Amino acid sequence: MPGKALIVLETPWWPPEVNRGRASVLPFFQGLVNYVEHFSVYHSNFYEREGFKVALTDDLTHTKEDRLYIYIAAHGGSSMIGGMGTCTGVNLTTVLSEIGNATRYKNIEGVIIGSCNIGGKVDNFKQALIGTRIPWIFGYTCEIDWITSTLIDLAIFENMTTMKTTDLNNRTKIINAFARSLKRFDGNFIIGKKVGNDVALKNAITLVVKPRGRGNISQDETENLRQKLNW
Repeated sequence: MPGKALIVLETPWWPPEVNRGRASVLPFFQGLVNYVEHFSVYHSNFYEREGFKVALTDDLTHTKEDRLYIYIAAHGGSSMIGGMGTCTGVNLTTVLSEIGNATRYKNIEGVIIGSCNIGGKVDNFKQALIGTRIPWIFGYTCEIDWITSTLIDLAIFENMTTMKTTDLNNRTKIINAFARSLKRFDGNFIIGKKVGNDVALKNAITLVVKPRGRGNISQDETENLRQKLNW
């Protein structure tokens, strides 16, 4: 069945004794399924490297939709994603490599890494898009508030799923779509911290874009996005 689908790969956020309800981003995105026509969500949990690879491959293998988006929802360190207790998580380069490999057999139209600090690895983001058909990747540069960042990610996916496939060839249209998503939020809102210092939303984001098509290059477009938002 043709359509659009979001692949959510999530790690547990807190141990049961801290969060008995086992918070998950899934219910937020199930609401988007009810709102957006011909849109589905696939959700898997992972704990470590092999679990991530299995979760990604399994969900991508079983999707029948032809336009896919990937959302990594997990804790983040300087270069690690996920991890809790005895599990060490997954190195960022592994995550990006596995997603890039998946573009050989699936049409992935964008990636959000909803993890603290990972967006600071701009060079990794830029490199990840080279040689793939993924047109954009978004992340956060600091420790971020869970609820607020989830709502921002939800707003981004809502707008990005309305884009035409031809829009993905155009850098300006991709940046404008992000601006439409983020203009609902206050750029001066303190979303988190970095080295103990408060960080406003406008300084907490990273957007890297490489439009589809011959000759397009992978570039950090965060400053251009801020300018469009008057942040």
